Amino acid sequence: MATPASFLDIGETLGMATAGAGGQLSLELFPFVLDILRAMSKPAAQGGLGHRLGVISNTGTESAASMQALLANAGLLPLLDSQLLLFSSVEGIDKSKPALFVRAAQRAGVPAGRCLYVGENATERAVASQAGFNVAFHLLHAFHVARAITR
Repeated sequence: MATPASFLDIGETLGMATAGAGGQLSLELFPFVLDILRAMSKPAAQGGLGHRLGVISNTGTESAASMQALLANAGLLPLLDSQLLLFSSVEGIDKSKPALFVRAAQRAGVPAGRCLYVGENATERAVASQAGFNVAFHLLHAFHVARAITR
């Protein structure tokens, strides 16, 4: 069975994003984020869920490099699969369209039903559901939904 994939929104889901002087973005993670993501991505044989982790985020006009730097500076990049980073500014489509979620599942190489989208925005979760994704409104809830997908 193919490895499930969990896709995360960035701002207000993983932490608070802010733009500093000169437009430099930064992300202050919520305290529990790294622990939960480590547990989700750790292989099942080691007590984790074994999910591949990615990002689906609306990113304005940001480049892939600037978004990867944001994720790296927050300590997230080592936990994420580089093939599963979908930024609207790079993909040319945003989270208002199911096509972005379909593309994410295709990149993960799994059916949409083996994918999870975690985001605080109810409208975006509804679009992800239309694409066949499982959804969670909060990362703490996501761990339990991800566990169900893993079985």
